[in-house]
Amino acid sequence: MKRLLLGASMKKWTKNRLAGALTATAMLSATPVAAEVFSGRGSAMAGAGVAGGDYTYSALINPATATNFGESDDFALTFDFGLIANDQNDFIDTSEDLTDFIDALDGFTANQDDADYILEQLRLLDDGRLTADAGAQLTVAIPNSVASGLLFVRQSAFIATDVQLADGDIALLENFGEQIFDEDDLETAAGAFGYSMQEIGFAAARNFTFKKYQVSLGVTPKYQRVESIEYIETIANFDSDDFEVDDYTLEHTNFNLDLGATINFGQLQGGVSLRNAIAQEYDTVQGGVEIQLDPQLTAGVGYTGEVFTLLADADLNAVELFDGAGEVQVLRLGAEADLFDWAQLRVGYRHDLKDTYDGALTAGIGFSPFDVVHFHLSAIKSSEDTLGMALQFGLEL
Repeated sequence: MKRLLLGASMKKWTKNRLAGALTATAMLSATPVAAEVFSGRGSAMAGAGVAGGDYTYSALINPATATNFGESDDFALTFDFGLIANDQNDFIDTSEDLTDFIDALDGFTANQDDADYILEQLRLLDDGRLTADAGAQLTVAIPNSVASGLLFVRQSAFIATDVQLADGDIALLENFGEQIFDEDDLETAAGAFGYSMQEIGFAAARNFTFKKYQVSLGVTPKYQRVESIEYIETIANFDSDDFEVDDYTLEHTNFNLDLGATINFGQLQGGVSLRNAIAQEYDTVQGGVEIQLDPQLTAGVGYTGEVFTLLADADLNAVELFDGAGEVQVLRLGAEADLFDWAQLRVGYRHDLKDTYDGALTAGIGFSPFDVVHFHLSAIKSSEDTLGMALQFGLEL
């Protein structure tokens, strides 16, 4: 008997239920850097920088650090990009191979060996998933004693996919025998969920003296354009190339703010930042998932010496990117050794206090001849199937 196809014929409430289940399982195995600011410098130090670090990166996570420039700094232009992905059980290759096999078999006589192969691949996909987090930004910094500023244009994206193996498919394929194969008989659902965000903002900060201590206050007004992504299909019709099709995205625009403060105790610094101070909720095209952008309050401490820099940040509240996908609250630790202003070595570690994501080790190197031309490379390693990198090119005058 023909089974119900998860397509136009499926009722919306069923798609919504599947979307919620698919999203939760996909996100629970995602990487610990969703919505992360990638940087060739900062990513190597686990993303820490609320209290200190280089102003061309730190001002993106705490606008008050836009004042963390040296006496010889007058202008900086940087370009960063990064990516981290988890491809568990070779999700991409397995899904493409299975789709090609099913398409070629559709309408022809299949035997039990064919059915066993399909079920084996479906089980691999059910146990696997793909998540990817990517970002890039262009920054122009103009440090000065009146009001130090950093203009940035940033693009980020996150995608999570998952497959839910249907019990009906197990029963069908285990006792298939030999018959005409119809791909529409498969009930197994596959989904992709995520967002693409564009931001344009200006971080501005100024130093003040408070009881002999240097205090910096900063604010970042920014415009955000978000495209939410929700794509659900049967495994037979699931195609990764369709993720970018407009039919599966919904556009939203809004204004937001980042706020921050730092205090300087000589070589020791403290800081606090509130990113995305105005909470946002974004619907998806099918209404089965809600993407959230919650305010993130983070505190940090730092030590900045002639050679060594040590940074530690801790999120003070938990947030979740997708409704029902699990909360995230991250602790970040990073260290840098600066060798004569020509080369830098960096390491870091991040840990999710909610245990939704695996911890990640980070490391990187930097080259900055004459402290003018900059090249920085970072590597990120989490679980066995998770790898990432970030790269920065820069010019400082």
